[in-house]
Amino acid sequence: MDTTGTITSFSSTPMSRFAIGGDIYGVQDASTSYSLTNPDPQTLRFEVQQGDHAWYDDSSVDRSEVSGAVNIAGSTPINLNYQFMVEANGPNGSFVNTADGWFIVGQMHNDDNASGVGTSPPFAIQLAGDHLQVVARYVAPGLDPSNGAGNVQMLTLWTDPNPIQTGVYNNIQIQADVSNTGGGYLKVSINGTQVVNYSGPLGYGQATNWEYGVYRSTAPETVAVDYRNMTLLTGAAATAAGTSTQPTTPTQPTTPTQPTTPNVAPTVTQASASPGTGTEHVGDVVTLTLALSEAVTVTGTPTLSLNDGASATYVGGSGTNTLTFQTKVASTDTSTSALAITGVNLAGGASIKDSGGLAADLSGAVKTFSGLQISPTTPTMPTQPATPTVTMPVLSVADNSLWVAGRGGHVDLGTTVSTTDPNDSVSLNIKGLPKYETITTGDGTTFRGSDITLSSAQVASGLTLTSYYRGSAHPVANLTLTASAKDPVTGAVTSSASQTITVTDPRPSTTSTGTTSLANQGFSHLHDRLGSDTNTLATNAPQTTSWAGHDTARTSQTSHSFALLNQYLAGSSGRVDGGQIAAAISNGAAWAQNAFLTKPHQ
Repeated sequence: MDTTGTITSFSSTPMSRFAIGGDIYGVQDASTSYSLTNPDPQTLRFEVQQGDHAWYDDSSVDRSEVSGAVNIAGSTPINLNYQFMVEANGPNGSFVNTADGWFIVGQMHNDDNASGVGTSPPFAIQLAGDHLQVVARYVAPGLDPSNGAGNVQMLTLWTDPNPIQTGVYNNIQIQADVSNTGGGYLKVSINGTQVVNYSGPLGYGQATNWEYGVYRSTAPETVAVDYRNMTLLTGAAATAAGTSTQPTTPTQPTTPTQPTTPNVAPTVTQASASPGTGTEHVGDVVTLTLALSEAVTVTGTPTLSLNDGASATYVGGSGTNTLTFQTKVASTDTSTSALAITGVNLAGGASIKDSGGLAADLSGAVKTFSGLQISPTTPTMPTQPATPTVTMPVLSVADNSLWVAGRGGHVDLGTTVSTTDPNDSVSLNIKGLPKYETITTGDGTTFRGSDITLSSAQVASGLTLTSYYRGSAHPVANLTLTASAKDPVTGAVTSSASQTITVTDPRPSTTSTGTTSLANQGFSHLHDRLGSDTNTLATNAPQTTSWAGHDTARTSQTSHSFALLNQYLAGSSGRVDGGQIAAAISNGAAWAQNAFLTKPHQ
C-alpha cells in the first residue's frame, strides 16, 4: 500500500501505468501534452479543456484522471491523505466552474464489472461551482445500483460555504469503510477540521478503487488541479493511521487573563444552495447550507421552511459552524423562487444553540436563490464505464490444409476470432504469407507481407487468399495465425494459442508439359496419321474423292489435329495437359463432334 506518495515510472499515455508510492495507477486522459504532467516526484497536475475525454467517453465528458489498478474489498478500512489545489482560471485570480452536471476531483469508484451495471461513485470529493463538496451514495443490499433503477440514495454531506482559494493547497484526509451491510462510515477532514462524520450504509456491496484528477460534464473553461503527497492505506494500517495523534504543540507562556467577553448569540452569516446555479429537475436533491458566526449544537431535527410549502430536513453539522439541510425538487415547483428559504422551523423541541446555551439568531437564513432554474424533466446522470478486464480470445480455423490454383486462383481462409468481453480490442496476426500470395478482406482491402495484423471486423468480413504464382512447381506456405485481445484501460494483451494453415500452390497435377512438348507431340501424332504421305502436309490441293473411307477419316483427323495444334501454339497457354492433343489426334472423329476448340484456354 502507498505510504510515501513518491511517483515512479511516470507516463501520461492513455492506458499506460505508473506507481504512486508503490501502488499502480492507470492513465485515463485525452493524450494531449497538458492532460497529465509530473512537475516533481510528489506532484501530479491534471488539466482539461472542453472536448478532452478518455477513449471510452462520449463528447458530453471532459476527463483527465488516474485510476487505482487494484480493487479494495468491501468492509475494509481506508485511509487517504493528499494535498489538493485548484489553479486560477478566472478574473482577478478566481476559479470559474460552469459545469452543468458534475465536477469530480476525487472518487471511490465502484467495481462495475462485479455489479454488472455502470454506477456513480460511492463517495466523491467534488466542486459545486467554486465550492468544495463531499457526497456519498448507497443502495440497500441486493438492489440494482444503476442510476436508472431509482434505488440509489445520494447524500450531500458537506458543502464549503466559502469559495475555494486558488493557488493554495488544501490538506484532505479521508477515512472510510465502503459497506452497505453494516459498519460503513465516511470521515473527511480538510485543513485539520473535520467536515464529515457519517456512519451508515455506503456503496453498493462491491469492491472499490481510488480515482482522482478531473472528471466533469463538459464546459467551456479550461481547468487545472494539482495533487501532491498522495498516500493510501488499507486494513489495519489504515485503522492505526486514523487513530494516531498529532504532535503536541509546545506550551506557550501564559497570557494574562483578559476581562470576560459577554456571550453573544450566534448568527447566520450566509445561506447558500448547492447547486447554486443551473437547472434542477424533479427529484434532484438540493443541499441548503447555513454558515453561522460560531459553532453551535443542534438538538432534535430542525427544518428550513421553503417558499413552495415544503421543507428542507436537517442533515448534519452539529458541533461546527456549518449546518446542512436537504430537499428534493417537487413536481409542483415551477418557478425559481420555489426553493427560497422563508424561515427556520424548530418544532418538536428542536434547538440551535452555542456552547453557552444561547439560541442562535436565524433571521439571516431567509434567502431566495435566483440563479437556480427548475425543469419538469428528470435527466439520467452519466454513469462511470465499467473497468474492462481482458479475456482469452478464441481463434477458429475451419481447415488447416488448403490448396489454391495458380495465377488468379483464390480460397477462403475459413478463419474467425471472438471474445466474451465486448470491451476488449481483438485482432488477428498472420505470419508467413509468401510474396506471390495476398489476403483480401470482405470490404476489398488487400494485404501483403510476411507479418500482417487484421482487426476483428476485418476478419469477420471474410478473408480470401489469392495466388499469383507463375511457376510450374508446387510451393507450400505455412501461415501462422494468432488472435490477441487488448484491455482498453490497462493495455494488457492476452493471446490465443497459434494455429497453422498449410497452403499448397498450386495443386499438383499428374501430367504437365510445356508448349514446345505439346508441339512436338502434335507433329508426331500428325506424322503417324499421315504416314509416309508427307506431301499432303505441304499441298493446298483439295483431296480427291478416290480416297477410301479410311483416308477420308484420316483427312478429317489431320485437319482437326492442325487446328488443335495451332490453337495451343498461337495461344501460348503455358501449363497445359499434353495428353489433350494426343487424345484429340487419336480420336479425331469423336473430338470433331464436341465444342472443345471453341472453349477459351487462358
